[in-house]
Amino acid sequence: MSAAVASPVPAAELERRATAHRKEILAANVRLTSGPTSRLQLQSIAPTGFKGARLTGAHVTFTYTVDPSDCNSWGSIHGGCVFTIFNVAGKIATAVVAPGARNIVSSDLTTNYLAPVMAASTATVRIECLKTTRSIGFLRGTITDANGAVCYISVQNVSFDIAETL
Repeated sequence: MSAAVASPVPAAELERRATAHRKEILAANVRLTSGPTSRLQLQSIAPTGFKGARLTGAHVTFTYTVDPSDCNSWGSIHGGCVFTIFNVAGKIATAVVAPGARNIVSSDLTTNYLAPVMAASTATVRIECLKTTRSIGFLRGTITDANGAVCYISVQNVSFDIAETL
């Protein structure tokens, strides 16, 4: 992954964007996603590129405590829950990089399983927004276990609209 660079956008503004979009997702009150989404805890935002005063990429890191309700019959996090976590984290990362982005939807999301993350453990979710255009974001991510081992990987494309400013 790319190294963090000095950002022309203040850290407080990046955190505000992430928090606002997470609240928007939770406010949608989608029954299947509100549990995992509510346990994503923002840890850091590290800009990875900019063009002029515009941020062009960032790493967004979350921690996530795995609840037994997120797990399959083997006691590890269910694939559908992994998908939801990457989906939500990717949307938040897109909102950080593309201010004014709304109606963010995943147009392509591929996840791969490498190893289990067990119930009651804490995982780290890292999403990198590699680039955004006027309406598409390109992302990749990992979920690691408490020992730092990579357990899941993802590649994601999102589509979005930019809110018009009056």
